[in-house]
Amino acid sequence: MRGIVWDGQNLVVTDALEVRAPREGEVKVRVLRTGLCHSDMNMMEIPGVQVPIVLGHEGAGVVAEVGPGVTEWAVGDAVMIGTQTPCGECRECQRGTPANCDINWGYVSDNPFTWDGKPTGKFANVSSFAGETVVKASQLYATGDLPPEQAALIGCAVSTGYCASCVLGEVREGDRVMVIGVGGIGVNAIQGAKLAGATVLAVDMNPDKEAVARSFGADAFLLSQRGESARDLARRMREAFDPIDVVVECCGAPSAIEASLLGVKRGGRVVLIGMAAFGSTAALPLDKVVSGCEIVAMMAGGTRPERDYPELIRLAQQGKLEIASQVTRVWPLAEVEDAMEALRTGQVTRAVLDHTI
Repeated sequence: MRGIVWDGQNLVVTDALEVRAPREGEVKVRVLRTGLCHSDMNMMEIPGVQVPIVLGHEGAGVVAEVGPGVTEWAVGDAVMIGTQTPCGECRECQRGTPANCDINWGYVSDNPFTWDGKPTGKFANVSSFAGETVVKASQLYATGDLPPEQAALIGCAVSTGYCASCVLGEVREGDRVMVIGVGGIGVNAIQGAKLAGATVLAVDMNPDKEAVARSFGADAFLLSQRGESARDLARRMREAFDPIDVVVECCGAPSAIEASLLGVKRGGRVVLIGMAAFGSTAALPLDKVVSGCEIVAMMAGGTRPERDYPELIRLAQQGKLEIASQVTRVWPLAEVEDAMEALRTGQVTRAVLDHTI
């Protein structure tokens, strides 16, 4: 089987990757498209990550094989793969907060992969850089006629950005929302806020992102400056868009996080969803926070898969949620390094790999 393995030094495109057959309650999926995400790049930079490992967590394809006890899926069904695998039984699951389940994120009891005969790790319960992957049947969602390069993005970029606005941000009609970082997460935070009836200001340090932000519904754009202090950026944010009811911070830079806290109105809400560099910190302006400011953060923007994935698929199929234009380019699997570099340098909204070419 063809796939991509991170060996601790390089992304290796290989034909020597194997995946076992699905067991009770599992399904094997033939991956057709996989999106690239900064989370994948971060895993390549965090010390102590198990290697070798198959990365990738935005995947869509077709059911290739079903395991014992699986009756809801059949070979050939078009599906997307979700990352969350809550147990359904622990205290957090019973309280209705499955994102806090201890086994929800990246927990793998039995890695299904081998590479050249060596056990190989699985990432985020998905590992969509593999030509085939084995997942729980409960992770799959029917995508119908939605193209796989669009369906794949729902598993992370689309759901995370949309839910950062609509779930964690609790954006309402008439709100004034600022989205910092116009990447794969940011454009969906913009779309979510607009669908909720908000006015949106997008912020990015790349002037080319203005056209992108406006194409997804942003009403205004503010160009941030490299090296600009958090206080200066916050001041310009307020001058451009005061009052700011909700800030959705999608880039993870400490200065942008600090500017979000300083710029939001008293009693406003700051949603932290950007992936910060490993070990980074940000200052907390206590005088601002204690006078009224809500800070919220949760993996995947607070997405509840069983509630949100079907709705996002429906919105995309109805043309109310634009996904096609988020796919800046589709690369063949062998050109993963070029795709990663395009993502790293901000040349793309979303980069996608095609497993069929």
